[in-house]
Amino acid sequence: MSNDKSECDVTVILGVIVVFALPLTLLVPDFTIWDVIPKVRVTRFHILSQHLTWPQVNAALITLLSLFFCLYLEIRKRKLDDMVEKVLTVSQATDATMEVERTRQAAAMRACAELLDTSAAHYEHLMLLREELRARDKPRKQMPPSIEPSGSDI
Repeated sequence: MSNDKSECDVTVILGVIVVFALPLTLLVPDFTIWDVIPKVRVTRFHILSQHLTWPQVNAALITLLSLFFCLYLEIRKRKLDDMVEKVLTVSQATDATMEVERTRQAAAMRACAELLDTSAAHYEHLMLLREELRARDKPRKQMPPSIEPSGSDI
């Protein structure tokens, strides 16, 4: 394809002109393609001069050009179909990879949620143990009995 941004390139435009304009020349009386093309004298092939008339040669030429143009369009269509097939293959592979990645991320999220739940449970247990240890340590931290002076010492 050409590098410019137009949808039609020169080959397609010329092909369309040839395919659609040449049959219109059959409607013009006493007009042949050979009036436009430079004259070439055919001396070897007497079959052409004996068995074909100019309208038959024109029709054969138009048919041949139409056939080549259709062949060109078919080749171009197949190239485009190949490109579309490649894009679809890449798209399907991307979709499959994205699905695998989604399932992997979902599994990782579940694992993270389980870790958070376990961590919260451990934290709660640690807080309860801390409170329990504080409760055990409080009686030991009582002040020693104070010695009061007796009345005789005074």
